[in-house]
Amino acid sequence: MATASVPCRPAAEQAAWAAAALFGLHLVTYFVPSIRGATLATGSVVAAPLAVLAVAQHLVVFPVVAALPAPRWSRAAAYTWLPLDMLTDLAQLVGAPQSLYLPVRLAVNILAAAWIASASWTAPGTVRGIGLFVALDTAAYSCLGLFFPWAFLIALPSLILLPVWFGLMARRLAAHRRTVLP
Repeated sequence: MATASVPCRPAAEQAAWAAAALFGLHLVTYFVPSIRGATLATGSVVAAPLAVLAVAQHLVVFPVVAALPAPRWSRAAAYTWLPLDMLTDLAQLVGAPQSLYLPVRLAVNILAAAWIASASWTAPGTVRGIGLFVALDTAAYSCLGLFFPWAFLIALPSLILLPVWFGLMARRLAAHRRTVLP
């Protein structure tokens, strides 16, 4: 199993901080039904910024995927998850039926869980624990989300902890950069 070492990339560190902020901001939208269910047909004033947020929160993750140590198969999973999850967010915003985008979203979130778990595996202590919890919780929700309306409650801890995980990974990237650069 080949893994990449943590490169010294300040851009990846900044991207991880941005991911923490954007995923944290997106978390707020889950608790406001008028925002959560916004589509271009029902509220274009809300839907347009939500679309930008949905795309931006995923775009900033690309350099993080490249920088964190993880097996190639795991990075490939993340690189598959990111654009497909963006597409499901946009499908929701243009008013596609939930029966169309939700199964795809849940399926690709399994890929996200695999990447988060493998990127967390070599991390120390709390970072590893939070990452593995987020990965397992995301996978559990992805398996149950289509079958139980209350499954959102399963995802809630990982939705809260994902921004924390990105922040911890930003700190990990910064610490590595400080030890590599004089």
